[in-house]
Amino acid sequence: MRIIRHDSYITKRKRQARWISLIGFAVLTSTLFIGMNPTYLLPAYAFMLIGFVVFNMGMQQMGKWSRNPRNDQLIDRALSKLSDRFTVIHFAPVDKRRVDHVVIYPGGIVTLISREITGQIQERGSRWSKKGGGFRRLLSFSGPQLNNPSQDADSSIAALESFLEQKQLEVDVEGAIVFVHPQVQLDIQDPDYPVLHADELPEFLNSLAPDPSFSAAERDRLVELLSDGETVQENEQQTRRRPVRRRAA
Repeated sequence: MRIIRHDSYITKRKRQARWISLIGFAVLTSTLFIGMNPTYLLPAYAFMLIGFVVFNMGMQQMGKWSRNPRNDQLIDRALSKLSDRFTVIHFAPVDKRRVDHVVIYPGGIVTLISREITGQIQERGSRWSKKGGGFRRLLSFSGPQLNNPSQDADSSIAALESFLEQKQLEVDVEGAIVFVHPQVQLDIQDPDYPVLHADELPEFLNSLAPDPSFSAAERDRLVELLSDGETVQENEQQTRRRPVRRRAA
């Protein structure tokens, strides 16, 4: 498997996350001084709420971009044994947005919507929810969020299809939703897209039918467009060598 990762984008998002967290923390601490004056008690509560939301947004982003391993690295590990017929591109530039994970294979494109969330996840069509009490949800407010993976898949597919149309490429685009944390429990019924654990990804991708009309030259062109100057990286597990035992003399 070939890997292309937009590291400069990751660095940029890490920096943004730190600034958002610092701004939120500064707003939160400023309420201690504002609240000392009873006249400004109401504005102090408003600043506290704003600071709480901004700080937690920053912490969510810091967790996403500074965690080791990140979602993109976990996906790389899961797909490490795939052949070079598959190319995964992380944070691909598509018009004015980024698509987190794109896999180009002999049959077309699959965009992967990843979630690192834990606990019990329920899906009914395009409706998603996480089971748990209100206190548990409050504790996880600054952590990874479920949101709506189906809507994210719709958005990513639409962006890729528009991009392909502009480049005059006719390629099938599909989507899949991947939960990368081993401690997630999935209750899935009638999903809009395939819903997978990370270790199920290789079998899923290998099961996709090739498209004879999607030539190797078109695949290479598409990889070049979405890589936007980034070079192919080696997978750590693929390049790791086994130690060689020397025979005793």
